Amino acid sequence: MKVGIESIECRINCELKGASFAFYLNVDGENVEQQWYGNQPYAIFNLNYDRTKLHTVVFFVKDQAGEIHTKRTNLDQLEVDFIPSFSVSKDKINCNVKTSQENVDFAFYLYLNAEKVRQKWYSENNNAEFQLDETPIEKIEIKYFIRDRQLNIFSKSIQYDRFEPEGNPIKSKNQYNFFISSDKKTIYKSINSSNHEFTKLLEKPGKLERFAKILKGELFCSQINNHIVKGFDLESNGSYKSEYVEGYRLDLLSIIINKFPSLNLISNLELQKIIQQCETLVEALENADSHDELCGDWALHNLVYSLNDGLIYNIDLEGFVTYDPLPDWVSLSEIRKSLIGLND
Repeated sequence: MKVGIESIECRINCELKGASFAFYLNVDGENVEQQWYGNQPYAIFNLNYDRTKLHTVVFFVKDQAGEIHTKRTNLDQLEVDFIPSFSVSKDKINCNVKTSQENVDFAFYLYLNAEKVRQKWYSENNNAEFQLDETPIEKIEIKYFIRDRQLNIFSKSIQYDRFEPEGNPIKSKNQYNFFISSDKKTIYKSINSSNHEFTKLLEKPGKLERFAKILKGELFCSQINNHIVKGFDLESNGSYKSEYVEGYRLDLLSIIINKFPSLNLISNLELQKIIQQCETLVEALENADSHDELCGDWALHNLVYSLNDGLIYNIDLEGFVTYDPLPDWVSLSEIRKSLIGLND
């Protein structure tokens, strides 16, 4: 088994021909997730449960005769209850380990652009701060270590690469520096020096709390909530992390369709799905408008059609703070026109 930051990877090594495999994740005596019998000898379970409780993986192998063999493995509590995180400011990187375990020590290694540049050796402090020089950051890797009094050591790593979104002519500059996790699941938007206004906006009473609810998907009750990507790890200056949506950004899709139709870079079936989802999104925006919840920046460069679940998401979470309510220069009818225009 391999215990990551957000998931557990389980695998059975078995040479029996025709065998099938199943897996249970048990937390504090209760089965919370399962993968039933199939020919895949591996499973991935998310660590979405109380990490202070005992986590057990139950492995099943069923041979061709139907006989079932099982094995239970308890995960080390220190390995499960071990959540690393980090943040980047103008001149420093802050590292943190969240755990409820007692009598443990922590160590940290920092790698920038694939070179080890700093380290903090074992101490009781679960935080580390590393000063940065002016060298541009293209790659970040942080190794976190936790050690108990019996000298058992567990480690986890976080890796992010610099990410440059495709430019858009109506957006003059990016107010964030973008980093994408090595597993392509998370985007880290670290506020840069050009974004003082947004940081000041969040200092106003209630603004930071409202932004936190937007990231968690707790602010809106209308259908619009289904089309806003989820975020987490909000920092006081406005930096945050969010789910990375793998798919088509609608402004770039419009360019491909209108300027390069002969290339057939997207199938007609996929295009029809996207057009249908544009119509679904328009309905959600109209629903939000009827609930007096319509805000944010719904320009095409902020909208991504997800190849994972076939929905369109607004990935510009800060826009729900900046554009509240909708600015005068972009009405619901203009948003509707741009979305439906993909079908022209």
